[in-house]
Amino acid sequence: MNKTKNRNYAFYLLSLLGHDVFYFAFTLYLIKFITGPLFDGPDPDFNRSMVGVISSIIVGVRVGELVLDPFLGALIDNTKTRFGSFKPWILSGGIVCAISFVALFTTLGNTNINNPTLYVILFTILFLIMDGSYSLYDIALWSMIPAISTTYEERNKVGTVARLGAGIGQLLLTIFVMPSVILGEGLFGSEQAGWLFFSGIVLVFTWFSAACACFGVKEIVPAEQKTTPRTKFKEVFSIIVKNDQLAWLAVSNWCYYFSLALVSTLMTYYFQYIYGDAASYSAIFGPATLAVVISVLFYPWLTRRFSRKQVLFVALLVMLASLAVLFVAQSNTVMVVIASVLFLAPQPIIFTSFLLELTDTIDYGEWKMGRRNVSLTLSVRPLLDKFAGALSNGAVGLISILCGMTGAATLSSITSHDSLVFRLIMCGLPMLAILVSIVVYNKKFILTTDFHDKIVKELAERNAPSKPGEES
Repeated sequence: MNKTKNRNYAFYLLSLLGHDVFYFAFTLYLIKFITGPLFDGPDPDFNRSMVGVISSIIVGVRVGELVLDPFLGALIDNTKTRFGSFKPWILSGGIVCAISFVALFTTLGNTNINNPTLYVILFTILFLIMDGSYSLYDIALWSMIPAISTTYEERNKVGTVARLGAGIGQLLLTIFVMPSVILGEGLFGSEQAGWLFFSGIVLVFTWFSAACACFGVKEIVPAEQKTTPRTKFKEVFSIIVKNDQLAWLAVSNWCYYFSLALVSTLMTYYFQYIYGDAASYSAIFGPATLAVVISVLFYPWLTRRFSRKQVLFVALLVMLASLAVLFVAQSNTVMVVIASVLFLAPQPIIFTSFLLELTDTIDYGEWKMGRRNVSLTLSVRPLLDKFAGALSNGAVGLISILCGMTGAATLSSITSHDSLVFRLIMCGLPMLAILVSIVVYNKKFILTTDFHDKIVKELAERNAPSKPGEES
């Protein structure tokens, strides 16, 4: 059993490494490509108009697909194959989302300039394909946590391993994003080609991730936890709403996701137009990302000494402090480095805490409603992430236009007023959202470790086979 667990830890770590390379590439840099080299022609009005249209499409598609994610979760739960419920969707979703991702980093046959209407149609179709296939890949991959762990301690270990892999993936992406774009530009002659070269590297990581999950991880969940009846699609939203702990956790989690997505997406703009050196993004943020890898290693130690609630509360406060420092830092290198480290260090702790709390609501839902919906419950996480990412991407498009940070804009073209407005939005709005997250989590989420242990014990007794002579 220990050999199987160690194998699972190793391959699950590798699975999340490539997954997060794709996630952050998709979340942070697609919009950067769109607001930069994709529309940098001589007509600034046309450039701003197209950036606005594409940003609106991203928001519209992602918001529209919010209702789809729970159904995808139910689809995964209902999938029964000799390879399990998760692996078929991890493999197919990973392949398709990576291919469509690369396609989005092209001009689609120069239609972005020569035929804007056709470009908008093709972009929308490709974005729909990428977003839907990524959701299947993402939900199925994270659904493996309760399939390879059962106890509180095991889930903390698996969650730590997953975030360590994700942190390494984020670190690698942060380090290679700008060098790969520059290398591609040098090899193929344009910045657009540089971003396409970057997307090809992301594709390789994504396919590697999917292969590690499908061929390296072995599910070990007890058989009695796999006997949930098929979920009817008409029951999907009622199942989510009736799980009150899932619902309140979702509100708190979304506030965090929105804060993270908005700040992360605007960070490259900050380095280019506020700090004044776009190349320093990888030079400063890359090493700072080491804080992600280091902090996640302390997670098991922290949760052995403090409750998840205490750990999460302090991590969110550190994130608040980082935004305050970033607001006043501007071109001060020391303060920018401090803000970057403070911002990145708590992220794996916050994410892992929320993820494991979300995983615990699976047991709570079974205890309360008599049915176990793994992927349906965990589909709430990408739903929230997608909604937050949609709003942040839409906001970035509008902010870039509002603050004059589109097309051929330079540091010298950004006024002090533009800088102030940008920093107020980038730092102030996320700080408000994080405060709401803290209040909702502390007041409404009551699924403590002791309560969860009690639920697991009662479920084990409830699911135990009846002894001869006892009523079943």
